[in-house]
Amino acid sequence: MELLASLGEIDRASYAIVLGSFLAAISNAAFANGGAMIILAVTSSVLPVSAIVPLHSTLLIGSTASRALVFREHIDWRIAGPFLLGSILAVAIAARIYIRLPETIIASAIGIVMLVAIWLPGISWRPKFRHPWAIVGFIHSFFSTLFAYGALLHAVILHTGLKRRQVVATMAASLTGMGIFKIAGYAANGFDYRPYLMTIILSVLVAVVGTWVGKLLIDRISETVFRAVFRLLVTLTAVRLIVTAIVSAGQA
Repeated sequence: MELLASLGEIDRASYAIVLGSFLAAISNAAFANGGAMIILAVTSSVLPVSAIVPLHSTLLIGSTASRALVFREHIDWRIAGPFLLGSILAVAIAARIYIRLPETIIASAIGIVMLVAIWLPGISWRPKFRHPWAIVGFIHSFFSTLFAYGALLHAVILHTGLKRRQVVATMAASLTGMGIFKIAGYAANGFDYRPYLMTIILSVLVAVVGTWVGKLLIDRISETVFRAVFRLLVTLTAVRLIVTAIVSAGQA
């Protein structure tokens, strides 16, 4: 009964976020990417600007943690370990910066990051030194903490020679740890997660169902159509954020 009462108190924004989490899980299962951007696009449309990035971590951690658990035997800790060490330092610095940033800067920066992520060709940088993972962890986590999207680990790990399961497992372990650090960092610097707890719980639950649905649809959806529609929606969301930030700055 208490759960039903709580559901009755959820507003439209929360329902949109839960639906976005479901669609993000489908996208990740069917196409191996897109989920983070779907979450970012939805939350950017319905949440206060200051809550977008802190909640982004909580809405994705269920997906990354479950993958890390399922593929735990394939985690390469020679990569994940140093990555997480770099991540701790980056989050400690960036979380303090994020909490103090004006909303106009956050909105415009997130919009620009979304446009770059969706339109820029893939990065193919190969590290030229033997142990880059603490540095990769710092850079990736720093930008992810500020703007919800790091991207560097995704690009670099593909050039390691790891097999598919190892890539999935190592990325999942790295991103789960980073997500935990980020949540702790935002909370320690004053962000209050309590008003969003029910939304977070429901989003994690529907992500499990979305993953199952995505696996069923993997061969039934045209990836070309998906990418075209996905790119259009993310672009419109990013442009709206930037315009909102410009208008707000002009009124200040």
